[in-house]
Amino acid sequence: MDNCFFEIKSGMYGEPIFAAGSCEEDDRVLRYRWTEKHGEKENPSEFEFTFDKATGVTEVIRSGDMSSVMTFDTGRPTKGSLDTVYGVIEIDINTHYINAPSVLAEALEISYTLDSGSNEPIKNLFSIKKLLQNPKI
Repeated sequence: MDNCFFEIKSGMYGEPIFAAGSCEEDDRVLRYRWTEKHGEKENPSEFEFTFDKATGVTEVIRSGDMSSVMTFDTGRPTKGSLDTVYGVIEIDINTHYINAPSVLAEALEISYTLDSGSNEPIKNLFSIKKLLQNPKI
């Protein structure tokens, strides 16, 4: 496992987030781990992001004040959960596409829609890019 830096973009964040973390890659899996803190009053959240190269299935696990487990699979709708101060919210996940990092794409990108059944579904585009140097976080 190597230490590295990431640029993380999400329609839910507004501005990109830069985070220190670790990365691990072999023939089967690409795994990123990092910590995010969005505000002074917020506790840090730990993330583990795993991309299975054979299937394209991606899992993101978040632990902290809000915990979540989400699985992204372009072949089928999946279920996820968000554990919040208001309780556990079950969500349906419809993955539109997953682009793996390659010569043509420097970031891993996931387009998806979340539906908790209570409001309008939320469409999001998430990307995580491994940086070559410290972005002065």
